[in-house]
Amino acid sequence: MMGDVDSYHLRLCFFLCFTFVTAQNPTVKLKSGAMMMGKRITLNKGDNDLVSVDQYLGIRYAEAPLGDSRFRMVSVQDPKWSGTQNYTAFGAACMQPVRTTSTNMPAWTRQDILTMQTYVQTRSEDCLFLNIYSPVSRDTNQPMQNRTVMVFIHGGWWSSGTGAMYDGTVLASYGKVIVVTFNYRLGVFGFLSTGDGSAMGNAGLWDQVRALEWIQKYIMYFGGNPNNVVIFGSGSGAACVNLLMMSPEVKAKALFSRGISQSGTAMATWSISRSGRQYAQTVAKAAGCDVSNNTGTMVECLRVINENTLANITRYDPEKSPYYRAFSPVVDGILVPDDPKKLRDSLPFTTYDYMVGVAESDGFMYVEGIDSIYDGIDRNRFESVVRSFVQDVFQTRLQEIIDAVTFSYTDWGDRNNDLKRRKSTVALFTDFFFVVPAIKTVNSHSRNSPTKKTFFYTFQHQSENTSVPDWTGAIHGEELPFVFGAPIANTQLLSPDGLYSFTSYSKQEAMLSVAIMTYWTNFAKTGNPNLPETQKEIFLSTKPNKYQGVNWPQYMYERQQYIYMGMKPRMREYYRAHKLAFWMEWLPSIVKPRTSPTPSTDPFRQGSAICPNFTPTKGPWKPGPGIVGINDLFGTQAPQQDHSRELSITIAVGTSLLLINIIVFALLYYRRDKRKRNDEKDTPGLMHKMQTNHCTNSPTIRIVEMRSSTSSQASTLIRDDHCRNSITSSELYGLNTPKDQTSSL
Repeated sequence: MMGDVDSYHLRLCFFLCFTFVTAQNPTVKLKSGAMMMGKRITLNKGDNDLVSVDQYLGIRYAEAPLGDSRFRMVSVQDPKWSGTQNYTAFGAACMQPVRTTSTNMPAWTRQDILTMQTYVQTRSEDCLFLNIYSPVSRDTNQPMQNRTVMVFIHGGWWSSGTGAMYDGTVLASYGKVIVVTFNYRLGVFGFLSTGDGSAMGNAGLWDQVRALEWIQKYIMYFGGNPNNVVIFGSGSGAACVNLLMMSPEVKAKALFSRGISQSGTAMATWSISRSGRQYAQTVAKAAGCDVSNNTGTMVECLRVINENTLANITRYDPEKSPYYRAFSPVVDGILVPDDPKKLRDSLPFTTYDYMVGVAESDGFMYVEGIDSIYDGIDRNRFESVVRSFVQDVFQTRLQEIIDAVTFSYTDWGDRNNDLKRRKSTVALFTDFFFVVPAIKTVNSHSRNSPTKKTFFYTFQHQSENTSVPDWTGAIHGEELPFVFGAPIANTQLLSPDGLYSFTSYSKQEAMLSVAIMTYWTNFAKTGNPNLPETQKEIFLSTKPNKYQGVNWPQYMYERQQYIYMGMKPRMREYYRAHKLAFWMEWLPSIVKPRTSPTPSTDPFRQGSAICPNFTPTKGPWKPGPGIVGINDLFGTQAPQQDHSRELSITIAVGTSLLLINIIVFALLYYRRDKRKRNDEKDTPGLMHKMQTNHCTNSPTIRIVEMRSSTSSQASTLIRDDHCRNSITSSELYGLNTPKDQTSSL
């Protein structure tokens, strides 16, 4: 089941919250006369690629959302003080329930919770603070000017997390960019919605807008370029990036120019709350508020509930399904004007450069809590997981979908292997909740953005120091330490006495981090990950950079090229084309109601961001004539061209060839019959022997329709001879479905 915070995001804290040498206290003076004092961090130690960084922590960017402002959007907070204020410590984390550990949790989950507790010890509704990491010029010993600004939106599934968990020091130093992290309201405080004016929802999303507005007004004083701001995020933070890119309200403010979504987009089911008012009423009842009157009275009651009481009430998400979130963004008609699936082709979204990616095993979060997961997943548990998933996400034709999903994610080459079944289960959730939404997003962006660039990546490297089992592969958030430069900080060439210096990365992993930071900061600066900086040949060691000279191709709808990120990069096309075809082409054809050519109800649950109007993926796989196309499914079939002339020519040629074949067959049959009569005269006993020995070794072939427990029908060829030496079903599957040698599961 999905945890309250991205597990690898927590491990990132181990790697990034290191201790550097503080050289001096820099000061920034704003136009109003207010002065901010930060701290300067020295980490270059003789390497020309790293510079010192000025940190300004805990800056208030918006008004405190207290009292009557609870559940409402707030305004930007302008610095109005006189004199100098100290900004060398993080502000309080936003209100969130603090999880506790239990003995039946996996070891890595317990460690994540303990780590999280460190960063949320101080919590408050007064939490709207941001942190700035600004590189310093080695020549002038002053902050670099006109720097690109990279604003990170943390994940945590809108219920947990804090900007303080992500230290931007190394990324700012190496990339010569300004990095900004910030807090925004979470859970019921940030995303309570009644669906009307009483509580419109998206307060936490509006906080993100306010942070970007503050940056536009003041980042220039820290050396930033307000005209070159990039937002990037992971998980739910990545979905926020996508939502902000789709918003006309945000576009009108010109707050940023590019976006990076790491393992999450607005197309995923979990990106939009299914029933905000229902969840609001559930919380109100638990808090003792009257829900029988209008929503205004209910919300006013919730506004006076103690913040800790309200946070503890929502310790357990009112949304019972692990595949959705109760308190998450909603369609409010303003910031999120419509369902994201209707906005992905809209003008605001297509006016930004966009980078999107997924990790190999993003879906591991949905299976890590399964009992005895170390030993694999047996058949009964697998079928139970699939059934629960389908019943939560789909509305119609459930049994057929269950059969189809079970069949598609069974490794028929080794179908009784519990370890293979475990791998298939992770792949199932990765594909549905991350890969399909990502591909739908980049397909729409690349097809509708002729002047903007689209890039897609997959991250496949599992860190050597990870606490999760080796079999998981690269899990959700695995790329984050590499994006923020943790392996570089942990080589002990920079900070041998760091707080978490016991955590080890290899020098090869440090080079991978260098490559990724180069790509990310290049994209932030120019919209092209290959420019302006080239990949370093070596960095901090003699280990070569295998990414040197590698050109990351732009993602084009026609070819769908992407980069495979691991210890060795690869350029590939059509990521997981077979499984994408299942979800985006074939499955929608079976959820179409048999009785109506144009379904009046969405076969997916209300509010689902992954819905049947998928765009076909152009690639190696094409639906055959027996598969209902996706356009046919929703009455949006493209106009058909008149091919009658071509058809007539084809029929004429075919008829001619058929006549020629008949004539040739007749001649051959006549000659064979004549030879047979001559042979009978010479060997009169031969026919009697052939008739007696009717059990030959040359079987005929016939097609048999077999009913499978995991699919509607499966057609195959089996042997059949006069002695009825028929093949068994197990032999049949073994012959016709070879073991999967790639990543098709």
